[in-house]
Amino acid sequence: MKAVLLANMGAPVSEKGMKVFLKRMFSDKAIIYAPILVRILMSTIISNVRYKASWRKYLQIGGSPLQKSMDKMAEDLKQLLDKNYVVSSVYSYSEPFIEKKIAELYAIGIKDITVISMYPQASLSTTGSVQTSMDKMQNRYNDINFSFIEDYFDNELFIESWIGLIKNKIAEQSYQKPYLLFSSHAIPTSFIERGDLYAEKMKTSARHISERLGLPYSLSYQSKIGPIEWTRPYSADQLKELHNEGISEIVIVPLSFINENLETRYDLDLELIPYGLNDLGIKNICRITIPESDSGLIKMFYEFINEQDENN
Repeated sequence: MKAVLLANMGAPVSEKGMKVFLKRMFSDKAIIYAPILVRILMSTIISNVRYKASWRKYLQIGGSPLQKSMDKMAEDLKQLLDKNYVVSSVYSYSEPFIEKKIAELYAIGIKDITVISMYPQASLSTTGSVQTSMDKMQNRYNDINFSFIEDYFDNELFIESWIGLIKNKIAEQSYQKPYLLFSSHAIPTSFIERGDLYAEKMKTSARHISERLGLPYSLSYQSKIGPIEWTRPYSADQLKELHNEGISEIVIVPLSFINENLETRYDLDLELIPYGLNDLGIKNICRITIPESDSGLIKMFYEFINEQDENN
């Protein structure tokens, strides 16, 4: 038997789970690049101070859709693979945790495990967290054979998936030649200084998609937290600039995500788009809704696994 794990950050399903989520996130060296004692202190403070307010955001969107989407993708991928494969969705900061699932698989004799990151553009702060969990389990069980699909930001099936979604949205909205605003999760600029290629990968994805569609575009970043410097331009600032330039049709593309989550349902739907509509007065603005499971992406994952099997 073999296993495929679709790995993501996760999403809490209760207020208590929210506190655990924040505690695990901000104690992770992939998120807070600092000595362990500093991370323990910061994660304790942040989780205690922020968990109630963060949970209220989840309540406003009716709970995160991420886990439902992940489970659907895992099930769809399982349908394409032979019965020799176990397919599961796992998370860094909420249950089922990556490390716990790997331990369960090992206990039943599964030692050949492919982990597929749900972050299309790898970053030290996201993919790095998954890698950390894998490294811990590799040290515990040195006979596990891990394969890691770290990203696929320029994969043809990934690009085609976004092109299809954008074309459908443009037709649905009856836009003529809209401007594409790619909005992606920001990361601290200190990560870029440490060699993180996330921003360059974002640029590559955005360029491929916009060039194929023949539409103007720009790349922006959302969801920064704290006082430190994050990747720019911020999505709200970029939206204001586009409005000042007289651009009247804007399609927001959440390029760094392949699942709906708090950052799409809250940060974009409840903050950024209302800002564009109500504060700036942009009449024709919408965003791409990410499908619960995308057949093109499932095919891409299937091809990754097939290629590995052929090479082994």
